[in-house]
Amino acid sequence: MAASTNIVQLPSGVSYQDLRHGDGEVVSEGKRVNIQWSLKRSNGYIIDSSANNDGVPFIFVVGCRDGCKQQQRAIKGLDEGIRGMKVGGIRRIVMPPSLTFVEGLEDGISPGPIPVGFGPKQRIQRVMKLRADVPDESFLLDVKPTRVQ
Repeated sequence: MAASTNIVQLPSGVSYQDLRHGDGEVVSEGKRVNIQWSLKRSNGYIIDSSANNDGVPFIFVVGCRDGCKQQQRAIKGLDEGIRGMKVGGIRRIVMPPSLTFVEGLEDGISPGPIPVGFGPKQRIQRVMKLRADVPDESFLLDVKPTRVQ
C-alpha cells in the first residue's frame, strides 16, 4: 500500500508517519511484537539497525512496563508510536530523547532496542548527555513489524 503523507503528533511529543501500510495483524496493547528497526539521529545519521545485527528482530510486549521482564520492554517512544501498525508496514517514529534511552543503556538492561556495539551506545549517550536539551534534537526509529502474537 502507498505511504501516508500525514504526520501524527501524540500528546507526549512522539510523532510518526507511515512510510508503507501493512496488511497483517494489528499491533496493540499486550501483543508480543517482532520488529526490524533502524535508529537514526535527527540529522539522519544512522546509529544502528537490526540489519547490522544479522537481521535479529527486537521482540517486546506492547504496553509492558513495571512487572515485565526487562527484555520484553520497549523504549517509551517506540511503545507509543508502534500502536495501530499492521504487520508488513513501515513507520518512521520521531522521539524526543526523554522518551528513549533514559535508563540502563550502559548495563544493557534498558528497554530496547539496544544497539549491541560500543560505538552505537556511545552515539546514543552523546545525544542523551550533551544534546538532550537542544531544540529539535530527537531520535528517528524506522520500524517494520514482522510478527504479532
